[in-house]
Amino acid sequence: MQRIIDRSLQVRVVNHNEDLHVCRVAGEIDLLTVSTLARVLDDLNKRRVAAVIVDLTDVTYCAAAGVRILLDATARARWAGQRLAVVIASLTVARVLRATETTEGIENYASLSEAMVALTS
Repeated sequence: MQRIIDRSLQVRVVNHNEDLHVCRVAGEIDLLTVSTLARVLDDLNKRRVAAVIVDLTDVTYCAAAGVRILLDATARARWAGQRLAVVIASLTVARVLRATETTEGIENYASLSEAMVALTS
């Protein structure tokens, strides 16, 4: 398990198995913290894990920079033949992603359990 704490953002990666890693994010994704999330997602992409779930359940704020990172990570994952899914259980994050029409560009689920079933079947 990898754990990174950067100001008001915590990112923890759990290796569910060799083909699925879960990246749990908590706190605020803004201009000061987005580079932390970007580094973790880039590292997961380089590991060539078959599937990655980014769990935003405990995210309390997501700025436009966070939206951009999610879109970039999704594009890199597709290019590498990986699946990247995002859990959008937080109403705050859901509003931002819907307002920017980001939910149409990324594979997303309402809960971690739903995402895990989809990515492991």
